[in-house]
Amino acid sequence: MAGISRPMRRSPAASNGSRLWFRIFLVLDFAIIISVLAAAFVVFRFYPDAWERTYATLGYGWIPALLWAGSLLVALRYRPAWLIRHWNLWLAGACAAALTVGILTFFEAGYGPLAFVGLGGEWGSAAMGNSLFLGIAVLASLALVIPVLILPRKAGRGYWLALAYAMKGLWSGLVALARGIAFVAAAIGRGVASLFSKDTRPGWVNAAFRFPGRLLSVVFRRSHRLEPAGNVPVIEGPPDEGIEANEPSESIIPPGSAPLSARGSKWKLPSLDLLAPAEVRSTDEKPLKKMAEDIESALADHGVSVEVADIKAGPRIVRFGLMPGWTEKRGSGRDGDGAPDRSRVRVQSILARERDLSLAISSPSLRFEQVPGEALLGLEVPSPFPSKVTMREVMDSVDFRKFAAKGGLPIALGADAGGDSVAVDLASLPHMMIAGATGSGKSVCINSIVASMMLTKPPDQLRMLMVDPKQVELTPFNGIPHLVLPVITEVDEVSPMLRGLIREMTRRYKAMAEIGTRNISGYNAKARDPMPYLVLIVDELADLMLVGGFEIEQSLVRLAQLGRAAGIHLVLATQRPSVKVVTGLLKANIPCRVAFAVASQVDARVILDSVGAEKLLGKGDMLLLNNDAPKPRRVQGTLVLDEETEKLVDFWLDQKGPALPPINLEDDGEEGEDREGVDEGMVDKARELALRNPNLSASALERRLKIGGSRAEQIVEVLEDEGLLIPR
Repeated sequence: MAGISRPMRRSPAASNGSRLWFRIFLVLDFAIIISVLAAAFVVFRFYPDAWERTYATLGYGWIPALLWAGSLLVALRYRPAWLIRHWNLWLAGACAAALTVGILTFFEAGYGPLAFVGLGGEWGSAAMGNSLFLGIAVLASLALVIPVLILPRKAGRGYWLALAYAMKGLWSGLVALARGIAFVAAAIGRGVASLFSKDTRPGWVNAAFRFPGRLLSVVFRRSHRLEPAGNVPVIEGPPDEGIEANEPSESIIPPGSAPLSARGSKWKLPSLDLLAPAEVRSTDEKPLKKMAEDIESALADHGVSVEVADIKAGPRIVRFGLMPGWTEKRGSGRDGDGAPDRSRVRVQSILARERDLSLAISSPSLRFEQVPGEALLGLEVPSPFPSKVTMREVMDSVDFRKFAAKGGLPIALGADAGGDSVAVDLASLPHMMIAGATGSGKSVCINSIVASMMLTKPPDQLRMLMVDPKQVELTPFNGIPHLVLPVITEVDEVSPMLRGLIREMTRRYKAMAEIGTRNISGYNAKARDPMPYLVLIVDELADLMLVGGFEIEQSLVRLAQLGRAAGIHLVLATQRPSVKVVTGLLKANIPCRVAFAVASQVDARVILDSVGAEKLLGKGDMLLLNNDAPKPRRVQGTLVLDEETEKLVDFWLDQKGPALPPINLEDDGEEGEDREGVDEGMVDKARELALRNPNLSASALERRLKIGGSRAEQIVEVLEDEGLLIPR
């Protein structure tokens, strides 16, 4: 049949030919083996020293070496495809043979040619470097490589990850030991310096006094200062051996290494050791200089004169500061001095060459931004050596420690384009709006915000409310003492919770009015029972707006307008930054906005009122807009690992602290009595009016709802109890 293919049959002639070639190759194999054995017999028979020399070369290491070489020759002869398919196993076998030879080298022979080189022979002794420590290092390297070659790809990655964390832990221990030794040396130096008077103190005493701090500053590349102790005299003599007079000694303990403490609280804060250590960033200047030359030449080819005046390398991007050059005006002569009439290159001509620059430096993602405070045009390019920003790195920064010392709500947000840590204070923002597409880093940013507050605030100073309609991002925090309620996953429960939060805000305003304070900080300074901060975190705002609509929006707007003084702050996130979700009223009351990578310029304008977010790289690359800068600032967000989150949650779950004051977000029970004889439909309409105007009066209700005065007063009392109206 035409549609059925038949197997091809080999002709008898082809079969006989293949058998003939097989016999020829078999005879050649035997001939080669016999020739090799005969040559070895002749050499060892007529040259007795050859056997001893060969034996001394590898000793007993010839056994694994010949086994591996023989199996390699057999596979190369009969199964060459195995060498390509299972190359990792052959390489692992070679490492295992080398490891065996190295181990044999550590065992000595009593007599004979191996008496001075060990059972591994001369080659094994040379490979081990004739040193115990060097040999152990070589054997350890081989032992670490063999499992990676044998294990599957995924298991090998986990093996290397565990090894990397072990090495980081070892390095941290060595660093701590070095700092401890330097601290002791500095103490001894201060003691020796105190034995001499200022007039008779030799120069070598001053040098010994400053040496530990200088050594540590070189080792760790930091130049911190150490204030002298109260009983240690300050060196005020003339400069000796290149040391300036009155120069303060350098610190051996960097600022920020001390753990954070909770003032006035019986709860203990977790140690920063629960976080992964900061990664060491290495910046190679050669690729950056090559990119700068390519940028200048690419623009010069199109008649645009530009000079790269500044280069700053961050974790994910590199910012080149472009200084526009000069160009001669067309049709213009020379001025009175004979010099040509020149003008600066227009910025628009540089922006028009974006695609040419993209091809020149082989980077599809470019972004132009004016450098703040400088006459430079910033060109942001993805870094050729990207790195991660850890929580530990940002929390050790000066800004974060400053916010924590003031008693605010510090957030470790990330690092900017220059690599400097970026931290913000949620108490002064006072609210935050986060938007970004799926996979852009929005959920990781929320986790870093929660982790920052868990590391700096005990539950008697900070309480949180979490809404997670997706039921996967915030539910791991269930059970920590900071939560007022379990993580809310049902959208129908959000509106009653928001009304209860508004009632709590009204109660706080009444309490502050009784004492005569303007905000929560003044109240906590005077009151016997301080009030904790309240932070509402919503992971997906779009789901709430679709279900709750107007009521949800007005409740959030009311909290955003009046919540700051009462210590109530909002963190709202969404992956759909449309005008129906991020409304104009919400944006007007939430000045701090964070935009991750979005799909289009329309989404970028909704969240930032400007373009740029559509060109971000994703995975934590963000634009931060707050009151500190008129334009968005590019930041690489912090990475919070799941292991770090689990450690923080376990720390707070295991800690048994004092009882926390209750925060009632439910109805007080008196609402039903006040609503007797009041139409529920009228109350719902009045509630909508109250959400728009918190100073609504009974007379206004009479006109709007066309009801009597007594009924309007009853509705006003109900709305005041709910916290929707400000009591008069």
